[in-house]
Amino acid sequence: MKVYCGKNVNPGVPLATSAVMSLMSGLLNEGRILYTDNFYTSVHLAHQILEQSTHIVGILRSNRKLNPQDVVQAKLKKGKHKAKESTAGVVVLKWKGKRDVMMLSTVHGEEEAEVQTKKGTMKKPAMIIAYNQSKSFVNLSDQMKSYSHCLRRRVKWYRKLAIELLSGSALVNAHVIY
Repeated sequence: MKVYCGKNVNPGVPLATSAVMSLMSGLLNEGRILYTDNFYTSVHLAHQILEQSTHIVGILRSNRKLNPQDVVQAKLKKGKHKAKESTAGVVVLKWKGKRDVMMLSTVHGEEEAEVQTKKGTMKKPAMIIAYNQSKSFVNLSDQMKSYSHCLRRRVKWYRKLAIELLSGSALVNAHVIY
């Protein structure tokens, strides 16, 4: 965990990219796959992390710099997708399920796999299936933390952080281990 104090350590580098690179510093160059949320995912980060022999998969915001505009602006019907791959191996994909989803991956291409749903089988891009499987534990942890929200207004930020670490993360992790 790293607390953001309002100052970017690396000027000229996006804040999310510098945060990810500093948190991953001891885990790079080992062939790992990093799954990121839409705040952290960008094409810039994908190229930087790929240079360190690490892969990335994540939801991508459509207004990020370096996104391929033909993929971002594509109008899709339900169940269809459009993808573009860079020469470095970064794939940006847009898929329409209930709503449009933008994804970035350095592991997967635009291949699809069948998934069993309540209404029958459906084809989804493999990167979306992998992302959903890997992020399910984080989403469950966030859901469990939301049930016991004890933060109040007018509490100093450092007290909020301590309360969040104790009542949120530590309690949920202890429950999962139990």
